[in-house]
Amino acid sequence: MKVTYFASILTAGLASVNHLHCSMTTNLFQAYAVEAPIPGYGVEDLSWEVQTTPGGPKVNLNGTVQEVHEQLLAINPNYEQEFAALNADKKRELTFEKRDTVTCYQYPQANHKYVESGIKYLRSVPGQPTNGPGPNNCGRVSCSYNAAIWWCNDNTFSKTLPSFNNIADGAQVVENHCWRGGNFFSGKCDHADHWSVIVKGERC
Repeated sequence: MKVTYFASILTAGLASVNHLHCSMTTNLFQAYAVEAPIPGYGVEDLSWEVQTTPGGPKVNLNGTVQEVHEQLLAINPNYEQEFAALNADKKRELTFEKRDTVTCYQYPQANHKYVESGIKYLRSVPGQPTNGPGPNNCGRVSCSYNAAIWWCNDNTFSKTLPSFNNIADGAQVVENHCWRGGNFFSGKCDHADHWSVIVKGERC
């Protein structure tokens, strides 16, 4: 009788542990799940075609710009020094057209300081970004300290941009139009050729 009693307790205990483990796993998955910035849109794991050395071969990497940056450093520890000289003297004008539209403050707000850091990261990565076919498809290109930059594709085909500067320009245009001093802002730049850049606050 005692053996049966203790066996029942042990079985119940193991069941509780298994239930707790499953609950923790589910909660952790939900906590780290990335939701699209626009309701009803899908989330794309963006592909980055980047060079690991100046003039060298290109590789395809996935993730945010921060994650891609870490992968590039793992491939080439001298990546930053080798590309710094190439980017030092480059001056850019923003590629913003009159047909493009900017809307502000319809999303949770992000810290201005960390949005600028994300823009700087994007400008430092050579290569071309590709977003899968839409419509209604978004990929998170940058996220640090709860400041996210998203790139959304509303074309029915995959979209490849000339460079990551195009996304950085979109985020910069949002900042120029929406940041009104202080620490926080959010906004969206819709381009006439059916893609957009969103700057918003979210957990990361």
